[in-house]
Amino acid sequence: MLKFEGLLETYIAFAPRFFASFRMAMPVWLREKLFHKNLLCDKLKAIGGAHDWATRLLFSVHHLAHAASAFYATPFEEAAILTMDGVGAWATTSVAMGRGCDLAITKEIHFPHSLGLLYSAFTSYTGFKVTAGEYKVMGLARYGEPPFVQTILDNLIDVKDDGSFRLNMEHFDYASGLRMTNGTFHALFGGPPRKPEPWMEQRKMDLAASI
Repeated sequence: MLKFEGLLETYIAFAPRFFASFRMAMPVWLREKLFHKNLLCDKLKAIGGAHDWATRLLFSVHHLAHAASAFYATPFEEAAILTMDGVGAWATTSVAMGRGCDLAITKEIHFPHSLGLLYSAFTSYTGFKVTAGEYKVMGLARYGEPPFVQTILDNLIDVKDDGSFRLNMEHFDYASGLRMTNGTFHALFGGPPRKPEPWMEQRKMDLAASI
């Protein structure tokens, strides 16, 4: 429900540009995603067991699950936990405090402002598949120089003194369309996205090193 609420807020904020995405997403949400718990309970009942699955089956907030897997595996009684990814539920970055058995998120940055999606934008631009090719961009960075760092800082992301940040959404299409980047992004970095070809030019290696 958190993700659905955020999705509707984004559709409204970017309307009417988001209509193509809205048209594709809503049938799946209304048919299936909003009823995941019911679907899972039915499957578990079919497997067997007289459990009250509606009570036993619990869901965690995405970033809280990340923080828990980090904090509870450490020997520390108290720690701050920083979680950063593409987007989970609707948070993209969060700070949590862990004390003993207690764990609570204290601050969040929300979609569409995301370091993970910023990285995925460069994954797409350099010709790799989003959510699958990011590790290739990491490897490619080893072979490049970082001449585009200042371009990124001046145009794509505003990093605040406290470490928080905002993306300049004029250069991205992932919040309002079906692409990661747009023409203004391409103009900043000297041309259209690379096609998924076997060869790799030095400029793309430099982009990988820069991000």
